[in-house]
Amino acid sequence: MSAANMPSVNEALDFAVEAITRGDLTAGKAALQWVLQRDAKNPLAWIWMACCMPDEQSRRSCYRQISSPR
Repeated sequence: MSAANMPSVNEALDFAVEAITRGDLTAGKAALQWVLQRDAKNPLAWIWMACCMPDEQSRRSCYRQISSPR
């Protein structure tokens, strides 16, 4: 796939938020993983990733990513 066909990080983040909001956690999580591969310290991606986690420990792990040094 060429770079011209790839979404921007912000576009992928928007897609993830929309998917999660409508209840499609699988698609939202996949989009967030794509975002975090490109921008591992994106705080919004980590906040939304926490929404996809099944347990408190996993959610806390996501939140810790936000507060870790950049």
